[in-house]
Amino acid sequence: MRHQGLTSSHISLHGARQEGFSLIAVIGILAVITIGLSLISPAFVKNIDLRHQETERLQLRRMADGIQTYLEQNKAFPPSLISLIPDYVPFSAAQLTANAHGFPRYYVTHPDMIGFNNSTGLSAGGLVNSRFLLLSNLTQDVAPTITTPAEFETWWGMDESATPGLHIHQGNIGQLFYSLAITPQGNGASFFINTTPATDSGGGLLPTHNAFHLLGTMIGFDENTTYSVPEVQFALTTNTAYWFDPLCSTAKQWNPLDSNCGSLGTVRDEFNTVAYNGNDGTQSWVNDWQETGEADGPASGKMQVVADPQCAAGNCFQFGGGGGGPPTFVSRETDLSGATSATLTFSYLRTTGGNGGNISVQVSGDGGALWTILQTYTMNGSDASPVPQLFDITAFIAANTQVQFVRSGNVKRFLLADNIEISWN
Repeated sequence: MRHQGLTSSHISLHGARQEGFSLIAVIGILAVITIGLSLISPAFVKNIDLRHQETERLQLRRMADGIQTYLEQNKAFPPSLISLIPDYVPFSAAQLTANAHGFPRYYVTHPDMIGFNNSTGLSAGGLVNSRFLLLSNLTQDVAPTITTPAEFETWWGMDESATPGLHIHQGNIGQLFYSLAITPQGNGASFFINTTPATDSGGGLLPTHNAFHLLGTMIGFDENTTYSVPEVQFALTTNTAYWFDPLCSTAKQWNPLDSNCGSLGTVRDEFNTVAYNGNDGTQSWVNDWQETGEADGPASGKMQVVADPQCAAGNCFQFGGGGGGPPTFVSRETDLSGATSATLTFSYLRTTGGNGGNISVQVSGDGGALWTILQTYTMNGSDASPVPQLFDITAFIAANTQVQFVRSGNVKRFLLADNIEISWN
């Protein structure tokens, strides 16, 4: 018997058309793809890596801008990166705290800035530490240990190109700080800085203040012994100095440094020209500046009038330089007959340079026979901005009161004095 169904099925199976690639064709295609990838992949991967690196640099810079804006608005460092959300950076918490490869980012302030209080401010020496770091690595957790100034400086000076994937953003915000000097010339008054409780005199002498505060810090000066409604109030936008003089009329007792009021007279030299005969007060000095130990006039020597951008304003009196040699002196006299109180004020700034020697300021109440040292300035440091000085010289009131500056020792740098004034009542 013939099995027609089986024969028909068998014929249909072997008669079917075969479609697709042969094994040799598939191998060939794979070979071509492999060769292509071997040529394209290194360049492609490198390009992607470069884009990731540039994106990380830009994002760290954006975060640093946010930190600076936070400082300007809050007068404090942000306590963490999360504090920047949502007002200071356009990132989510996940985007802010980790990079595109999932590794954490780190924000570190200089250890000496921990506990920074803008109401107290920074000293000139502390200003250099107003810095922060942003750290990230696209290949691993950078995991920095920064608890000391030395460790901070190590990371600050690190060459990021020596470590694959490492990114270091250095944030220096020293330019956001301005100096504020407050000098009391008598008892009374009160003042306010930033947000802390005001400083009240309680009827006594206010403490002097000389520190750097963040741009925009609110300052208030009140003539009352307990702070209430200030006569003077402003936001700090430049280096500023104020004094309090209870002898001034009401509402005028707080004044910018070198302001005059309530005085019977003043003698003053602003050194507006290269000369020893400046008279810029309400009265005239008895004589010109007199040199001892050299006699080369106001335009040369170890004591001279100079035009220097570091002067408080225009020209100023320069002492120092020239190495060793015997002491040199320069003095000037005024008549304080009839005065009941008197003060000497001026500003000074020590420039950079070698260490050594001293400059002192002295006063005499007997025409220069006997001198009393008011202050000695050791020439081993420099000042970021002019420093205001005020001395009570009431004990030296006479018809021939004199003030003098003395240069002694091996002085290598300079002291710049400006706006030298004696005022009396």
